[in-house]
Amino acid sequence: MMSWGDRLVESKAFRFSIKGVFWGVIAIALLTIFMIGNFLFKIYVLDYRFDDGKLHPPIEATTINDQLKG
Repeated sequence: MMSWGDRLVESKAFRFSIKGVFWGVIAIALLTIFMIGNFLFKIYVLDYRFDDGKLHPPIEATTINDQLKG
């Protein structure tokens, strides 16, 4: 006779929930890596400034935008 623990572990619902948690953790990890990579790309490649907890575009882009507005 199987105990309730063995039934739970061998059930399809348990197996699907474990797979769902596994793929969910992978998706969150990839999203986090993408967000960090995007931040570093903007700072090191596009020369954004990170002041006061905000990203500011490069000075050249700001100057061009100001000229277009005025």
